[in-house]
Amino acid sequence: MSEDGIKLSDDLIHGIMNLVMEHDETAAQDMVRALQYIAAVTGYLAADYPGPEEQRDELMNYLHEFAKHVASEKAAGQQQPQQAAAEATAPAGKCEQSKDNAAMGVWKPE
Repeated sequence: MSEDGIKLSDDLIHGIMNLVMEHDETAAQDMVRALQYIAAVTGYLAADYPGPEEQRDELMNYLHEFAKHVASEKAAGQQQPQQAAAEATAPAGKCEQSKDNAAMGVWKPE
């Protein structure tokens, strides 16, 4: 995944997570705790951002939206293979829309 010139890799992500878990073993069992560490490091580093507080707040808002975008992109990428697998295992046939109710259909084997 690449965005704005950065390159995420499994090695980078696993390396960061391993450091967090070495620092606090409970982070290995608690995803929220691990994410709190990463968010806290981001906030800690952002505190040194040069400029007025307004710019730092804008940066933090940007980083929040950026993180949401990355999460959405990754989640969508995980759903596509799951949907393809579900479609591959679905029985062959077709679903015809019911004339009585547009939201209902009847599956008929081919």
